[in-house]
Amino acid sequence: MKFGQFFLGVLSGGILVFFMLKYSTNAKKSPVTIRESSADTLSAQAKWKWPDSLDAMVAAPKNHRLVYEDSNVRVLMVALDSKKSEPIHTHKWNSIMWIAKPIVPCQINNYKKVNGKLVKTDSVIIKEMPINLGQLIGPEAPTSITNQSHSNGEAYRIEFKKEFKN
Repeated sequence: MKFGQFFLGVLSGGILVFFMLKYSTNAKKSPVTIRESSADTLSAQAKWKWPDSLDAMVAAPKNHRLVYEDSNVRVLMVALDSKKSEPIHTHKWNSIMWIAKPIVPCQINNYKKVNGKLVKTDSVIIKEMPINLGQLIGPEAPTSITNQSHSNGEAYRIEFKKEFKN
């Protein structure tokens, strides 16, 4: 499959899920799952406390590649090589994550600021990931992922810079 066709499929799927959530009167029964975070609402975005230096494109540029960006949306290709960790970073906006090539197992680490430094608060081992399914994710405070598998992972993240109702 050509990359262009794949990207159009991912983008189309993300847009379809977005409109399904926005206009569905029964969004709770949608196959899309919502992963909450400590800053999961747009009102929290207005109070976003993390510096731009922690933005995924700045803090972890080897893992986040810009595919498309305008004033409404940013599309990232997210890659993580086998047995590697990505730097601590944030995602400021609501987004749809589309996993093209899962990394299992992987470890997700969450951080908070203590005395001016980022300190790991918890870690979760993920042994299963949805593939080819859009997943709505709220803004994410500082986090990093460690790929514990022998395979490289790849996902696409469609970040919505403007408010929408979910």
